[in-house]
Amino acid sequence: MKAADFTAPGHIGMRSDATPPMPAPGEVIVAVEACGICGSDLHMYRNDSYRDRLTRRTPEGYTVPGHEFAGRIAALGEGVEGWQLGQRVVGVTGLGGGMADRVAVPANPYQLVAMPDGVSFAEAATTEPMADGLQMVRKAAIRDGENVAVFGVGIIGLGVIQAIRARGVPVGRIVAIDVQQARLDKALEIGATDIVNPRDGDVFAQVAAVCGTEEGYRGISANIGVVFDCAGYIAHMAGPPPLETALRLIALRDGRIICFGGFEGAMTIDMGPIIQKEPAILGSNGYAPEELVEALELMRSGAVDRRTLISHRLPLSAIGEAFETQCRPDAVKVMLEIGPEAAA
Repeated sequence: MKAADFTAPGHIGMRSDATPPMPAPGEVIVAVEACGICGSDLHMYRNDSYRDRLTRRTPEGYTVPGHEFAGRIAALGEGVEGWQLGQRVVGVTGLGGGMADRVAVPANPYQLVAMPDGVSFAEAATTEPMADGLQMVRKAAIRDGENVAVFGVGIIGLGVIQAIRARGVPVGRIVAIDVQQARLDKALEIGATDIVNPRDGDVFAQVAAVCGTEEGYRGISANIGVVFDCAGYIAHMAGPPPLETALRLIALRDGRIICFGGFEGAMTIDMGPIIQKEPAILGSNGYAPEELVEALELMRSGAVDRRTLISHRLPLSAIGEAFETQCRPDAVKVMLEIGPEAAA
């Protein structure tokens, strides 16, 4: 079996002699067609963050990432009912293993969902990050006319914007914030009203120029009701962490900050606005099973176009190049095409 092998930060290759998995009771084996490189995979690739939570070991000791993928059921474990051999499915392992020809997936509604007709394997491999965006928007409970800011418009942040638009949320301004212009351009294409690049100057000043400011005894805000932090903390990035800037931007009362992006270690930020403005800071880690189904239905109906977010497609044999490509400023989503139907 072909499988990716992550050996150390900056080093990942493909092995051709990995032992294929066998299904345990309650599991299916998925023959993988397409698997995306997630932002969390990049945290691991850069500095070994979350390795234990993002990879699965083969009997040979190969360390296989990949937790958002699509393919066909190749084997059924004992006790599995309601699934068929050859059925097109989306798998979410949470523990890696998807960057390979075969991967074992528990047959539960959080980790295995049927693909509707009309959705390609490459699109379907973006189901999990789309469902993440749907959960974040649900948690944010955006009120009529509220302005929102989205930090980090990779596949997750772009999915947040798509979720807001597809659900018809009566939002005010949607301000996308990122250091990569290609991603900002894509954000405008799919529904953001404004873009801010921290390389162009102070983020607060740029957002305030769009949304105005509010001042009072609680401090100052840029009239942002909800901040989606899809960037987290990237240790090598200059400037304050997005969470600190979010606290500056957020409204003087009843703001919500939804934290999803990964954190590459400890960080130091000014926490004063938490007391002054009393925002709710909510973590978001995953999705409800119905949001996986909703994500696929949005793709099937055309309410969201995930194909436009796939900027690069490479074979598993080019796994090292694929990770390096995902690190490039022009990359939005790099998709590994593993099986013969991946592009179909």
